[in-house]
Amino acid sequence: MNRSSSPSIHRWFRLLALTTFTTVAISATAPAQEKPFRVMAFGNSFYENSIPWFQPTMFATAGKKMEITTRIGPGWQVWMHMNAHFYDDPKSGRDELATGKWDAVLIHHFGAHPLLKENMRDSVWHNQKSWREKRDVSDFAASSFIIDEFLKSRTDDGKVFMYVSWPGIPGAGEFKKRVNDEVSASLAKEGVGRDEVLKQVKERKPTLEDLTPLLESFDYAAEWLAPYQPDPETPSSSKHSHSRDYAWKLMDLLKKKYPTLWSEGRLAQIPTGDVFLALDEKARAGKLPGVSNIGFFSRDGGHVRAGLPRYTLAATTFAVMFHKHPKELDAAVYNDIENYKNENMNKLPGRVGSGYIHLPDCGELLEITPERKQVVDETIWEVVTNHPHTNLQPKEGKDQ
Repeated sequence: MNRSSSPSIHRWFRLLALTTFTTVAISATAPAQEKPFRVMAFGNSFYENSIPWFQPTMFATAGKKMEITTRIGPGWQVWMHMNAHFYDDPKSGRDELATGKWDAVLIHHFGAHPLLKENMRDSVWHNQKSWREKRDVSDFAASSFIIDEFLKSRTDDGKVFMYVSWPGIPGAGEFKKRVNDEVSASLAKEGVGRDEVLKQVKERKPTLEDLTPLLESFDYAAEWLAPYQPDPETPSSSKHSHSRDYAWKLMDLLKKKYPTLWSEGRLAQIPTGDVFLALDEKARAGKLPGVSNIGFFSRDGGHVRAGLPRYTLAATTFAVMFHKHPKELDAAVYNDIENYKNENMNKLPGRVGSGYIHLPDCGELLEITPERKQVVDETIWEVVTNHPHTNLQPKEGKDQ
């Protein structure tokens, strides 16, 4: 997600924030595992795109029982969770982790403002409130803070998963603004009132047809493989914080700080960006039926479409979390757009509590056909079993 797209996300995501800042426990029965694997996740809309509230249902089809509670905010970076759920409202974060009932924390890093490391601040642009003392709001420091809080209650067996973002499509924000300006001008010309114009523009999302030229020209590899360029003076001007370089450097820092956690297999990256890269290469080679490049996974230049793209995120999470091949998963829950409607999603079997999906961000469903699923599943397994940061090698491919 680039910053140009964040204001619109902030508007709709306030509802999601209100919905998910309270504990949401979701479970699905699975006879192969008596005790559920319980996860507390911190993220934003790019993590929401994996539909964590579908995952217990789908994971159960492969014999894994899971419960998850989420803390999701609009465009939120890790330091925002540290600030909101540990300093401002410790009951929603610190106290929950202190119970010791969570087997793992999942942290979605979304580098934009904070820098990778060493960014001491006494206030931030998000709320401009001054703190009593300076805080390091870098992704490394904020992630470490949450990990340390978690390990206080699960020192010997707690697991940590770092969920990776992916680069947005350059020019998508400007394109959307142009579309909105054109819609505004057209409606105004028709004599539509200002309030109605604003309402329609707010609800207007570029269609797949609108975006096709951008999607066709998207060079995913160029963005994902670009070197991270920090700007300590103006952190928001840093470049390529949604890149492999950034994600891998963060993991290198965490592995160095938590060597025991890493050596015991309790620290791992969920490498969505690298899976997208491998799929992009296969799509361009004609090996992913009906998809010419990974750009067509995109809904709006940042968020990904319902169906195959969102299944890919969830299946990558499953493979890393449980050390199991995603071919064992039944993807049906991700393949029906009706499930994404909140009134239906919250009625799925085995659910306790609720979540929130912003349906306009789902766009046109990209169907999960057997042929596409096979390519995605094999690609995920190839990536995660040969990745330097997943803590999962072929000889270790056993169930937890």
